[in-house]
Amino acid sequence: MRTVARVGMVVNILWWAVPAPPLSAQGAAPPPQPMVLTAPLPPATTMEAFQYPVGTLFTVGYDDLGEVGGISVEVREMRDARGGRVRGVVVEITTRESAREQSLVDADEIPDLLKGFDAMLEIRANPTQFRNFETRFATKGELILSANSSRNRGVLYAVEVGRLGKARRGGLTGGEMHQLRVLLEAASQKLATLVPEK
Repeated sequence: MRTVARVGMVVNILWWAVPAPPLSAQGAAPPPQPMVLTAPLPPATTMEAFQYPVGTLFTVGYDDLGEVGGISVEVREMRDARGGRVRGVVVEITTRESAREQSLVDADEIPDLLKGFDAMLEIRANPTQFRNFETRFATKGELILSANSSRNRGVLYAVEVGRLGKARRGGLTGGEMHQLRVLLEAASQKLATLVPEK
């Protein structure tokens, strides 16, 4: 009797340990994708680090400055009831799936961003001896400007936003990049005209 019990236990263990034969490809659903959880990224900009305080008022003032090629630009000030304040720019792209990704640019980073735009707009031909090239400029909040080409297409530009989720608009012309630069210049001028509050 003990032998029969042992054999039954071994068969039961083997039943659960041996993988089932694969299902036919026609009727099988794809296996579920594993969910990957990551720790949140530390804030890259002062605007990102500025927290909504619990139990107090938090104010966001903003102007929508415009949109070029699916890329919108907004100038923003955030402040809390304790007197904390940050200012800067939000650059946002809405993806085809209607997801909105954005990059935050602190006010003190805007002059370098404008210089980055100017440098990109000066590129009119491939600056390398290779068939293709890509030139990039990035801010702390991962707003990425790029210029690239092949010998056949000429220079095209792209803008990428987002830190965890990314959104990109490519195939932009020099004229569209210049229009984006004008919006960022308007943001810089708006921030410069704000009166410091006491």
